[in-house]
Amino acid sequence: MFRTRAASVGRVTTTRALLAVALAATVLTGCAADRATVLQPIATPVERWLAAEPSLIAHRGGSADWPEGTTFAYDQAAAWSPDLALEAPVWLTADGVWVVCHDATTGAEFDVDLDIATSTWAQLSQLRTVDGGQPLARLSDVLAAHPDRVWLVDDKPSADVPGLLDLLDAAGGPGRFVVKGFFSGRAWTEQARARGYTTWGYYYPTNMADFAATQSAWDIVALQWDAPAADWTTALATGRRVFGHVVRDDAQAQQALAAGATGLMVAGVTEVVPR
Repeated sequence: MFRTRAASVGRVTTTRALLAVALAATVLTGCAADRATVLQPIATPVERWLAAEPSLIAHRGGSADWPEGTTFAYDQAAAWSPDLALEAPVWLTADGVWVVCHDATTGAEFDVDLDIATSTWAQLSQLRTVDGGQPLARLSDVLAAHPDRVWLVDDKPSADVPGLLDLLDAAGGPGRFVVKGFFSGRAWTEQARARGYTTWGYYYPTNMADFAATQSAWDIVALQWDAPAADWTTALATGRRVFGHVVRDDAQAQQALAAGATGLMVAGVTEVVPR
């Protein structure tokens, strides 16, 4: 009887032991799976944007569609497509405010022609676009209005590179921003790269003689949408992503893509970007 009980207890004990081992293995497997999941790198907004092909950017918020240099333009571009990156050329005012404008002066788009570097924000904030009566945008305002977007920021004057990079760091850093510049803009890009930013440099056909000497500064290069085939061959041979700029309509976009572009800088958002 005691032997029978002992055998029974032994069987129960063995069964329990096997269940315990199986449970432990399951828990360990689950923990390993959890660890594997946790260890998977999370793609940044910039990485997700670059994974799309083509990757699309609204040039100055869509310069062929809406008045550039305005919050209104960026609002319209953002509403048009959730996947569209936004580009902002910026200048520094006399009192240290970064504003969105392509030129050093405001006359091309606004009702009064002021030199940005020698004007205050109080003066510049009074301006209105000739087309649509929209105010000049501050960089900090448009970034805050669209915190989910990838931005390409083009520092036109290189007046305070550390200060602008500090602003970008505080607003999301390299995961959200790409540093854009003309092919020769080394001071801006070198300091940005040191902080981990992706760099995006553009060339025109007349600049390609300098491509070999300057291309290493750029993680992404951009060519004019209708650049000669030889220019595309040269740029694509680097193995980097190559964008076409600046396209206004679908025909221009298709020509750049056929040449090998993996992304587009788009002025005509409503003409080119799917909704």
